[in-house]
Amino acid sequence: MPPPLNLCHPTPIFPPSTFHTSQINTLLTSATAISPTLLTTDLKHLTTSFKTRYFRSTAGRDAAVWIHRRLESIINDSSHPNASVSFYNHTWIQPSVITRIQGVSNTTIILSTHLDSLNLYLPLLLPAPGANDDASGVSALISIISTLLSPKLPLHFTNTLEFHFYSAEEAGFWGSSEVLGNYNKEYRDIHSVLQFDMIGKVNTFNNNKNGKEEPGEIGIVNDFLGKGFRRYIKLIVGEYTGLKAVDTYCGYACSDHASAIRFGYPGGLLTSGRLEDVKGGDYSHTGGDTVDKLDLEGTLQFVRFGVAWGVELGFAELGGTGRRGYLCDNGYPDGWMGGVRRFSAARAADPVGFGLWILVLVVLLGVARPWEEFPGLMRVGRRFRRGVRRGYTVLIRDAPD
Repeated sequence: MPPPLNLCHPTPIFPPSTFHTSQINTLLTSATAISPTLLTTDLKHLTTSFKTRYFRSTAGRDAAVWIHRRLESIINDSSHPNASVSFYNHTWIQPSVITRIQGVSNTTIILSTHLDSLNLYLPLLLPAPGANDDASGVSALISIISTLLSPKLPLHFTNTLEFHFYSAEEAGFWGSSEVLGNYNKEYRDIHSVLQFDMIGKVNTFNNNKNGKEEPGEIGIVNDFLGKGFRRYIKLIVGEYTGLKAVDTYCGYACSDHASAIRFGYPGGLLTSGRLEDVKGGDYSHTGGDTVDKLDLEGTLQFVRFGVAWGVELGFAELGGTGRRGYLCDNGYPDGWMGGVRRFSAARAADPVGFGLWILVLVVLLGVARPWEEFPGLMRVGRRFRRGVRRGYTVLIRDAPD
C-alpha cells in the first residue's frame, strides 16, 4: 500500500455524525464538575494564590505543582484504573502537566491549554493573574477531566485521551514544542490536538442588530485548519452546547496548536468568539486580567464541548495504528512566528513598559555603582563632567544681556 501523499500533514478521520448523544447527555446532566462554583474556585485559586504563573518564576512552578495535585486528587477519587497524571520537565523551572486516560488503542486525542501567564512589562516583578489568558482554559480542562472520570458513569475508551497543560506558551510555545517534538521522535500516533486559549469572555447571549438575544459564539481559528476538523468542531458545538460556532482568523501562530502543526499533527484552536471583534477590554498580559471580567456561564459551554469531544472521539473508529511510521518537523508555517515577534516587540515598545524598564535600570545602576570598580572609567566620567561645566560656564558668560 503506497504511503500518504503528504506524510507531514495527514487528514485525520472524523466521524460523519454524533453517535453517543444519550450517553453524553446523561454524563452532562449528572456531572457535578460542570458547575460555575467549581470553575470559579479553580479560577480564583490560579489567579490569586500565585502572583504570576510566569514560566521562569517559582510561583509559576508552584502553580504547575498545584495543577498536578488537583488532577491527582480527581484521579484518586475516581479510582479509574487507566488514568494517570505526570510532569513533563523542561530546562526552565516550570514543568508542563499531562493527564492521560489510556484506551485500548494508542491512537491519541489531545485537548490542551497553557498554564503560564505573563505581564509583558516586568514579568518577574509585576502580577500576572492571567484569568482569561489562560486560567480559563486550565479550569475548563480540569472540569472536563473530572467529568470524564466521574465514578457515577465509568468510561473505558477505545482510543487514548490526553490533556496537556503546557508551560512557556507565552515565550513562544516552548513547552508544547518540547512535548510534541518528543512525541514525534517516539513515533506517537496523535489523531489531533485542540487547544483552548482565552475562552473566558464568551457571552452566553449576544444582542444582535435588532436588539434580540442570540447565542454567544465559540471562535474556531481557521488558520491551517482542515475542513474535516472544522466541520466536526461545528457538529459538536451545535449538538452539545448552547453557543454557535463562528470562523475567525489569527494571522500568526497564536497558541500551542502551532507546535502540533509544526510536527505534522492536525492542530486546532478554540477561543471566545471572533478575534476580529476584540477591540477594547483586552487585558491579556497585564495585571488587569482578573476573574471578575469573565463570563463563567459561557466558559461552562466549553466544558460541555470538551466532554462531548472526548467521549465521541474516545469511542470512535479513527483508523489509527497507535504508531506513526515517520518523523516530521517542517518548522512553523511561514510568517507565523514573525507575528509573535512583532506582537512582543510592539508591547515591549509601549511607553509605560519602556519607561519602567529604564527606571529599573537606573535604580539598579544607582545601587550597584559598577563604575566604582573601574578607576579609569571614573576618570573619564570626571573629565566629562568638567567639560560639561566649562561649556555651561562659557555659555552663560557669553550670553547677551
